[in-house]
Amino acid sequence: MGAPSLDKWREELPEQFFAAGISEQNAINFAAGLSASGKKVYVYFMACWVARCFEQIRYSCAMAGNSITILGNSVGLGYTPAGPAHNPTEDIAYMKSLCGIEIYSPANNAVTKELVNLTCDEPKLRYIRFERSFPQELESLYLDSKIDSDFLNMGSQIVLYEDGGSGESTICIITSGYLLARAIEVSKILESEGYDVAVVDLYRIKPVELAKLEEYDYDYDLIVTLEEQTLSGGFGSSVCELLADSGYKRNVLRIGLPEKYIFENGNREHLLNTNGLSVTTICEKITSKL
Repeated sequence: MGAPSLDKWREELPEQFFAAGISEQNAINFAAGLSASGKKVYVYFMACWVARCFEQIRYSCAMAGNSITILGNSVGLGYTPAGPAHNPTEDIAYMKSLCGIEIYSPANNAVTKELVNLTCDEPKLRYIRFERSFPQELESLYLDSKIDSDFLNMGSQIVLYEDGGSGESTICIITSGYLLARAIEVSKILESEGYDVAVVDLYRIKPVELAKLEEYDYDYDLIVTLEEQTLSGGFGSSVCELLADSGYKRNVLRIGLPEKYIFENGNREHLLNTNGLSVTTICEKITSKL
C-alpha cells in the first residue's frame, strides 16, 4: 500500500521491507512472527484499516506479548473527502481497550522523530496515530524542548498559560493532534475575553498520566477535552476516569464529533466546522459552561 515516505526505506533496505498489500490481518500476523523471532517491527497502513485487523492485534500481539509498532496514517477526518469508511473517528475507543498497548498522537515532526528513538530503543505494542498533514502552526512547538523518552513518557505538555494568571475563570483544554492548533486559537480568543486558559497536548493517549496537571493540583474551574473522535470511548472518557480514580472533583466538558458517520462532502476544515468543532462553536460551548 504505497507510501512515498517509505520509498527510501524500500530502496535502501530492500531485505528489511515487506509489502503485504491490502491484507492487514496477514500483515499483523507476519509482524507478530517477526517480533517473536527478535526483530523490531513496524507496520504501516491507513489508520482506518486498524479495525480490520483488530482481532490479530489482540491475539497475535497483545495476548502473545509480541511488540510491534503500528503506524496508522490519517486519523480523524484526515482522509476527507473519501467518506466515513476512510475516516477512523472511533479508533481510540477500540484500540485503547487492548491490554498493554500504548497510543500516541504526535503534534508535529519534532515529536514524531523522537518516537522513532523510543519505539526502537524500547519495543512495546504501540499504536501511533499520524495526521495526513500537520497544521503548519504546530511545527514550531517543542523546538526548544528536550524531547526524549522522559518527555514522551510524561504523556502531556502544557504549551500555553503556566503562570496562573488572574482571569475570571481558569480553563484547561486537553487535546492532541490536528485539533491542537484549534485549541491554541480558542485559548487566545478566550484569553482576550478575560479567561485564563491552559492548553495540554495529550500526545500519549494511553496510558493517560496528566503529570503537568498534577503540578497545578487540577486547580481549574473547567477542564475541557477536545477530540476529533465520537465521544463514546474517546480520550475524554479516559480523562474523566483518571479524575474519578484520583478523587478530584472538577467540572469536565467533553467536545468531539457527533455520534454519526459523516457522509457529507467537503474538506477537513469544512467538516470540522459543520460538525461542532469550529473555533467559534468550541468557544461558545466552553463559555456556556462557566
